Amino acid sequence: MSKDPAIIFVHLPKCGGTTLNRIMEWEYPPWRVFSVDPSFFRWSYRRLLRWPARRLVRMKAFKGHMPFGLHKLLPQPSTYITVLRDPVDRAVSEYYYALSRFVHPQHRMMKKLTLDEYIRTTTYANVQTKLIAGLYTGYDFLSGDCTSETLETAKHNLSQHFSLVGLTERFDESLALAKLLFGWQLRHYADFNVTSSRPKTDEVPLGVRELVAERYQFDMQLYEYAVGLFNGLVGSHAEGVRKELEKVREARALSGIESTYYRAASAARKAISRIYSAI
Repeated sequence: MSKDPAIIFVHLPKCGGTTLNRIMEWEYPPWRVFSVDPSFFRWSYRRLLRWPARRLVRMKAFKGHMPFGLHKLLPQPSTYITVLRDPVDRAVSEYYYALSRFVHPQHRMMKKLTLDEYIRTTTYANVQTKLIAGLYTGYDFLSGDCTSETLETAKHNLSQHFSLVGLTERFDESLALAKLLFGWQLRHYADFNVTSSRPKTDEVPLGVRELVAERYQFDMQLYEYAVGLFNGLVGSHAEGVRKELEKVREARALSGIESTYYRAASAARKAISRIYSAI
């Protein structure tokens, strides 16, 4: 059994996590990656919590929409990674993604709401802080109250338990750090689940942006803290990041045929991982 710690990827919604999920399924054997089901993540995560130690110990990576805290159950050493996103940009992406996807569970609701109304009423406000803090009521870890104490817990967890705190806005640099920290090969990659039919953040009315800053105040503060952590990590690996960043950009420069193959092969690896995680 490898002495390298297992990777726990806390996938924050609409922060570039689907792309990172596909990358991880190339870096580790898909039958050694537990994938929390993105559509039934509450059920899937609760099922993972019931896995016996003999099965957990065989896993090299755990990933998906889940709260911080899984490491407490693992018999093997582990470390966390995540990717945070500017809360205004994330909220806009979340709304338009659900609005444009007929199969999205919130699609019908989004059709009845404007962006302003969604931000005012959603129970998913401050979701980044909630998940990183490990807020978990026993069923739903996206809703619930978020307080200053929750924020401080999230900051503590990021600084003490996460080897990599990436940023959506600096995704390639985040991948360069992953290559350095975990030895990832990252020969190819492509973007997945990108919300294309949405306005740019600076095109969103100022009033809506101010509303996000108010309702997502804890996420705003956590993101600012994460930017500081990220800059510090990049600074401490400056030369390595510069070199690996060139390789990451080369890995992303796929031709049409290469992109088609990569996406098809990624779908197959994703299916293997999900099937193994569900049985």
